[in-house]
Amino acid sequence: MSRFTPIDLSLYPISDVVEALDFESYLARDRADFTTRWEARRLLNPSLPAADTLLLESEPSAINLQVGAGRELLLRGHVNDRIRALTLAGALGRALDHIGITYYRTPRRVITPATETVPAVLEDDETYRHRLAIAPESWSTAGPVGAYLFWALSASGDVLDVAAYSEDEGVTLAPRIRVVLYARPGADEALLIATVRQALSRVDIRPMGDLVTVEIATVLPFDMTVILRLREGSSPEIVKAAARQRVLNYCSGRLRWIGDGETGPVWLIGRRIRNATVAAAAFGADPNVMEVEVPEPADDINQAHEDYTDEALAGVGSFDFEPLPDEVTAHLFKVPLIGTVTIEHEIVSGNWS
Repeated sequence: MSRFTPIDLSLYPISDVVEALDFESYLARDRADFTTRWEARRLLNPSLPAADTLLLESEPSAINLQVGAGRELLLRGHVNDRIRALTLAGALGRALDHIGITYYRTPRRVITPATETVPAVLEDDETYRHRLAIAPESWSTAGPVGAYLFWALSASGDVLDVAAYSEDEGVTLAPRIRVVLYARPGADEALLIATVRQALSRVDIRPMGDLVTVEIATVLPFDMTVILRLREGSSPEIVKAAARQRVLNYCSGRLRWIGDGETGPVWLIGRRIRNATVAAAAFGADPNVMEVEVPEPADDINQAHEDYTDEALAGVGSFDFEPLPDEVTAHLFKVPLIGTVTIEHEIVSGNWS
């Protein structure tokens, strides 16, 4: 499946612009500098006492040095933050708007227009940041997959997720393109389809040879149960709450940089929710979790049909290729939507075996 994968900036953390902040190193440096200067003064005036009390919390000179190191920490952190705000991954609010307009020629979407009494609701920072990252795809016509995604996402705030499928996925014959939408709950789906179709039919966006259809994905609801086996002495409720959030993050398609799953896009269309990955997410890096079991659902969610194989797609592009049966490609048009997440626990004594 050649689903377009956008860059995830969470995999490329923004480095500290000045340097990594370290209060203790600043304080140790200032203590050493103070001691050197003080000893130079003692050489001229031996009656001065030795500077051997700088490690005492009650020493006035020590407190003064801590104040200075703290101010330096704040200043360096402020510089780091201000420069991070000039990057796509770190900008927020108006700074992100400036980057979007100046470098990507892409304004925020209006989710809900303003009224006389209520201001307009605009897309949130993370969703906007996500669209800006794939905006360069739109600088071509809507031929690349990423361009179809960008223009469909930009057509309406009611579009939470988009997939664009061509002959490569075995669902069509070239030059047909099937654009699939995951709509915001409660949205007028017929109107949304018409809106996106119009956005993708503009002469200056869609290649003349592409035959584009727009449809709504099928929601595939599911619940999840996870059993944690915890070390003795751990705090079950705290560990379970953290594990539950990690499971939700995976199952709802959310990453730090993708959005909150409510305002999207969430990148769920055609996704397979793997129980093994759910278990890994629940496990995390928590030393209190010894084992994880996922008894429900018994199988992965939205698994591909057994006939959806590389061999079945081997004829793509040939004159005798025929689209695969609908039941074989049905997983590509489904949205696995997490419902209830139940986290149970057992206390286990002993160590790893």
